[in-house]
Amino acid sequence: MKIKFMKKLKYLFGIVILVFFIGISVMIFNKNNIINVVEINDEVLNSWEKVYISLKEKSLNKYYFKNEDLHNGDIFLLQRKNQGLMLKDGDKVLINLTIIPDGLSHTVVGYILDEKFTEIFSEPVSDKLSTSLEIKSDGEYVFCIVGSNANYITIKNGVIIVD
Repeated sequence: MKIKFMKKLKYLFGIVILVFFIGISVMIFNKNNIINVVEINDEVLNSWEKVYISLKEKSLNKYYFKNEDLHNGDIFLLQRKNQGLMLKDGDKVLINLTIIPDGLSHTVVGYILDEKFTEIFSEPVSDKLSTSLEIKSDGEYVFCIVGSNANYITIKNGVIIVD
């Protein structure tokens, strides 16, 4: 009886250790992929599919991403290190996108600040999009690209420059 109990205890201890190591492995694997959920105070945009895109830093205040498919009903949320860009009053932001569209595609670009979406560009685009804005208040800005096209577009190169 005592031997069966010890075997069961040993077996249970082995399972606990295995679960512990799996948990640690998942935490290490996901360490760089933790998503800071972006809240949007807009019923329509909240019903769309949020796609979190990680911006890479090309140089100081120059960020980029490549080869992302934006489908109708998607909203790309562009983040650096799982958060928006910390910008100050007077900063100038330039956004350039190189697009492979399916024909002429309507594309919307904006930002989220304090859960409020503000549109800065909304027009049909064939292959390149360039827009800029001057920041009016300090805060964490999450730049967005909204898929309002009939099909999907591939954003070959996306660049955000802060000056």
